[in-house]
Amino acid sequence: MEQEYQLPLSRIDFTHKECDNSELTFHLMKSTKSIASVSPFTCLSGIVDEDLFDADNVNEAVLRTIGVNVRNAPLCWLEKYDNQGRRMPLNAYALDFFKHGSLVALKTDNWLNEGDAYNLLKDFSLLIKAIRTSLGEICDDPNDNVVLAFQQLSESYSAKLAAQGGHTW
Repeated sequence: MEQEYQLPLSRIDFTHKECDNSELTFHLMKSTKSIASVSPFTCLSGIVDEDLFDADNVNEAVLRTIGVNVRNAPLCWLEKYDNQGRRMPLNAYALDFFKHGSLVALKTDNWLNEGDAYNLLKDFSLLIKAIRTSLGEICDDPNDNVVLAFQQLSESYSAKLAAQGGHTW
């Protein structure tokens, strides 16, 4: 990741806020944006964190780097539209199940077939585990709060789901 903070040809390093006596370096450091998800190299092409809400940008900026196509990655859309362009409410079945742990309640409250709800929750549980594993590989500190939070969420969600279907993953 350190290479992302270095210009490829000149090897000017931007990992620290200190600038050398170069006007160019001073200008570049002055115009940097605070980013968390997009690499500094990608940010040079004008893409910032907010642009990751567009699937095309995700595909170009993030997933291409690790060799994953956007069609194979789960994305959580903040807004959903039907085929006529009307905004549709999002179904919070995964959150609802985490709160009450009942497939029967999902059937009545979220209008989901019990078998479909179980399969959706199983997929969501596997997604949480995949995120947990990926974060664990990326992060150098195994005691990082985010890694530990996904570990705890994964275990809790899997336990609730196992109580419903008798399976563990």
